[in-house]
Amino acid sequence: MAAKSGYTRPRQLADDSAPPAPSAVLYVANCGPAVGVTDSDVRAAFGAFGEVTGVQPADDSGARVIVRFHEPAAAEAAMAALHGRPCDRLAGRVLHIRYSVPVKPKARAGGSLPVAVSAADLGVPGIYMVEEFVTDVEEQELLAAVDSRPWKSLAKRRVQHYGYEFLYEVSLILQGTLIQSSF
Repeated sequence: MAAKSGYTRPRQLADDSAPPAPSAVLYVANCGPAVGVTDSDVRAAFGAFGEVTGVQPADDSGARVIVRFHEPAAAEAAMAALHGRPCDRLAGRVLHIRYSVPVKPKARAGGSLPVAVSAADLGVPGIYMVEEFVTDVEEQELLAAVDSRPWKSLAKRRVQHYGYEFLYEVSLILQGTLIQSSF
């Protein structure tokens, strides 16, 4: 069974003659450990076109990899220079390259989605993900403040509300009973 790289071909637009829009991620065939090319070799060869943020196997064959760039322009330059041509930095191998995009997650039973690890995982144009915006010290202070407050015990979960208390027994918010926060 093939390994799931988390990437797929971009969807073709209504106009089939238009090439897919450039992506910062490339699927590269005829390249990988099964053909004597290491990830560091791939990173060095593709690094000539821009910052490479990752190299990973595309499947279990060992002959295909996913190369992630920081910028789509770098991937576009690599595609233009290397697709269908021998690459001297990779022992003269002729590379077959296509743009790749993250696979959109399918809704799971129960309605929850997997955790997004990058803005691209969200599939929302123009959205930014700010990583590590809370320091470790702030995180510990927030967790300590939450843990110091009383919890409501419900079937299969614990909840804590900030603002107005929600009464689960009657599905009602008590106006005027503002919960005071300790932080």
